[in-house]
Amino acid sequence: MSPVQTLFSLGIALMVPMLFAALGELIIEKAGVLNVGIEGVMLIGAFSAAVGVNYGNGSIWIGLLIAIGSGIVCGIILALLYVRLGTDQIVTGIMFNILAFGLTTTLAVKYVHASQSSQFPDWDIPGLHSIPGIGDVLFSQDVLVYASIVIAALVWYLTRQTWFGLYSRAVSEYPRAAESAGLNVWRLRYVAVILGCVLTAVGGAELFANSGGFVAGYTNGRGFIALAIVVLARWNAFYVVAAALLFGVAQALQFEADKLGFLGDVPSHVLIALPYILVLVAVVFARGSRYPAAVGIPFRPTRSST
Repeated sequence: MSPVQTLFSLGIALMVPMLFAALGELIIEKAGVLNVGIEGVMLIGAFSAAVGVNYGNGSIWIGLLIAIGSGIVCGIILALLYVRLGTDQIVTGIMFNILAFGLTTTLAVKYVHASQSSQFPDWDIPGLHSIPGIGDVLFSQDVLVYASIVIAALVWYLTRQTWFGLYSRAVSEYPRAAESAGLNVWRLRYVAVILGCVLTAVGGAELFANSGGFVAGYTNGRGFIALAIVVLARWNAFYVVAAALLFGVAQALQFEADKLGFLGDVPSHVLIALPYILVLVAVVFARGSRYPAAVGIPFRPTRSST
């Protein structure tokens, strides 16, 4: 492959962890909750996948199953804190990130071998893989790349074309009115937070599979990038894919810049910082994006139907 093809192929692989996390966050925010703890959930998902590989005879599929389980546990804990207890969602999310960092760092010493990893298998799509120019880039990736695109389509359908999406928009904009119409706001937010955390944990598992081993804190801000992606994409799942690809390619530049002519002269620390610079730029250009009115605001039902 040419250097440009290699750049985009690597960018697609690097986008997937952020894409899963951003899709999970989109579902959560559509229901009126702001999960700042996304970084911690992603880190716990990566750690859980590492434990699964370590104790599952090197099987990344066992790692994925354990990561999904950890996402469910994280979702239940965060749903109880955000929804039922009505804690400050920003402060709670930050504290959860700190807890996740300390917990995984401590447990990794005993339960994870840093050098042990396992990758999801690649799948060359018959016929499409041989298309000149784009076949090797788009249709020769690991199975979770294709799964992430399918899930993005499902999230778009879930949030735009189903009763769940309609009710989620109602409870994220006018929860009191939604309750008056007979909706159980808490229950819907429970489901959204748990489902979103599962997708985020899967993103952590994919990050582990791509990295070659688990090290402390190695989500390295990707969860926060996912938060910016959701805002930049204006809560549209297909736009989330495009924004995640942008950040994935930006990350890939630090590995491929020396093969791309003038970019080889750009200092390496600038290329490393580029994805985070893009986050700041994204926030500036997304300032017109309006969060749903009730996002981040705890809700207390007027009747005990929860």
